Amino acid sequence: MPIVLDSTEPDVMEAGLEWIGGRAVLNSANLEDGDGTRVPRRPGVPPGPDPRRGGDCLCIDERGQARDVDWKVDVARRLYRLATERYGLRPEDLFFDPLTFPLTTGDEDLRRDGVATLEAIRRIKAELPGVFTVLGVSNVSFGLKPAARHVLNSVFLHEAVEAGLDAAIVHAGKITPLNRIPDEQRQACLDLIYDRRRPGYDPLARILELFADVEETRATEVDRSGWPVDKRLTQRIIDGDRNGLTDDLDEALQTMPALDIVNGPLLEGMRVVGDLFASGEMQLPFVLQSAETMKAAVAYLEPHMERTDQTGKGRVVLATVKR
Repeated sequence: MPIVLDSTEPDVMEAGLEWIGGRAVLNSANLEDGDGTRVPRRPGVPPGPDPRRGGDCLCIDERGQARDVDWKVDVARRLYRLATERYGLRPEDLFFDPLTFPLTTGDEDLRRDGVATLEAIRRIKAELPGVFTVLGVSNVSFGLKPAARHVLNSVFLHEAVEAGLDAAIVHAGKITPLNRIPDEQRQACLDLIYDRRRPGYDPLARILELFADVEETRATEVDRSGWPVDKRLTQRIIDGDRNGLTDDLDEALQTMPALDIVNGPLLEGMRVVGDLFASGEMQLPFVLQSAETMKAAVAYLEPHMERTDQTGKGRVVLATVKR
């Protein structure tokens, strides 16, 4: 993993790079003072591709933080030319941050900023082939209650990924898969992001109303005690919930062989997780939680599985998936 040097001062960046032997990311370059004054140049490195460095480029120029789509893309183009033509960096060394602004102030001038950010991601990816995009997600929800921020950040992150976002600065513990967000909350957030106001309806006011009495961001626990055990196990895999997992497995073992439990409710849960991930409804951290729950379940069941091959010989198949 690369070390990230976080400064806008070229001298600080260059001093840091002198001490890093591996690949580093420079966070961040911008054009606040014009071409080159906020862009570090590693001393002693000749022009040309340098696998030891990469850059996080903020869409900021002499006029300030870029707000509308054309402004964001124009700054990205200038930074791209500077990095590739003057300093010899490759397109794939660059991460462009089109900037996220709060949608929560009620300020008329900020209402379309979410749309501008999403469209800027699409255009940067299309017009500057090979580069990456990145966002600091939580700024979009600044000023809301924690529970509302949790949901708005999750919905906005999903929309940004759909637009082509490659990386995000986000607290993985404070985002939620879309399939766990109530439809009413999700729709209000989408309406806010895309500025879908109409007479008598303001999505920001609706979000404030929906979360007026919500103090916790954790989803409400669903009572599954009356569910069949196979359905409980499937849902545990989907939710990545290991609390009480062994009790459910013990109950299932009373009526099902261990291998049938794996091939039945457990694999059904992973199938749903795969579908949710493919559709963008579940982010990677939650997929990993589900995978860890599956791993724990299989490990618990393994001693109960009959061994059909006592010779110890077998065949291993390694595979991956094309994303």
